[in-house]
Amino acid sequence: MSTIIQLIISGLLIGSIYALMSIGLTLIFGVLRVVNFAHGEFLMIAMYGAWAFSKLLGLNPYFAAIAVVPAMFLFGALVYRLVIGSALKKPHLVVVFATMGLSIFLQNVALMAMTADLRDVPPIFARSIVVGHIYIKGELLIGFIVTLCCTIALRWVLKHTFLGKAVRATVQDGEAAQLMGIAVPRIFLITFAAGSALVGLAACVMVPLFSVFPTVGLNFVLIAFVIVVLGGMGSIEGALLGGFCVGVVQSVSAYYVAPAFGQLFFFLLFLLVMIFRPNGLFGQKGAATLGMNE
Repeated sequence: MSTIIQLIISGLLIGSIYALMSIGLTLIFGVLRVVNFAHGEFLMIAMYGAWAFSKLLGLNPYFAAIAVVPAMFLFGALVYRLVIGSALKKPHLVVVFATMGLSIFLQNVALMAMTADLRDVPPIFARSIVVGHIYIKGELLIGFIVTLCCTIALRWVLKHTFLGKAVRATVQDGEAAQLMGIAVPRIFLITFAAGSALVGLAACVMVPLFSVFPTVGLNFVLIAFVIVVLGGMGSIEGALLGGFCVGVVQSVSAYYVAPAFGQLFFFLLFLLVMIFRPNGLFGQKGAATLGMNE
């Protein structure tokens, strides 16, 4: 029993890290209705930034969020201006190919600049936290807390601020929102930049846990897509629940079957959800995205 509890807790903790890196993708899709295939490369760039911050200054990588998050916000705004904004006016496949091309470009730039070597940050906590027979890794616990705080804060912003109401209005009816005086293109830009900033925050949490290399984004972007679809495209709380599900399935299957088959089982879960609930766990047919159908 203690083994099962340990596996579930470990799965929830690692799943919260996956959810944090997926929330930005969920936010972007929920508002712009586009899938950013360069999402993994945004994560890779931010992880390199957090690693460099820790390596050059010798400080805790969590403090890198002070610089990395605003930098990723600006980077996201730049990408929107140069790539996404103009592609939105064209057929949907143009956005797909544009972001895929951006993904390949960023990977190769990172490969030339940083080589294929793995970069690591030393563990922040020397020992795990012990509660009875349960062992909790400090870095995972911090990631869990950051994810919950981030999810609650984002929901509050969307529900109770003028910007959040403008975003919700844009999601529900962009044309009507524009007629009411909302600058929809600016909302799109802010949303894309904010989604990129959330990826930067996730990268700062992930750097002590995972090595950084030019194609690290490929290892996580598929997980992010599974989580976003599992939770319901555009649902923030759904992304959190989807992350928990993926983390628990991966943890349990890795222990009882083999670590190499971890992805097999959560992709199987993904297929089952798509068969029996195509709109995801929190998605509703015909409802507005971002869980704002109220």
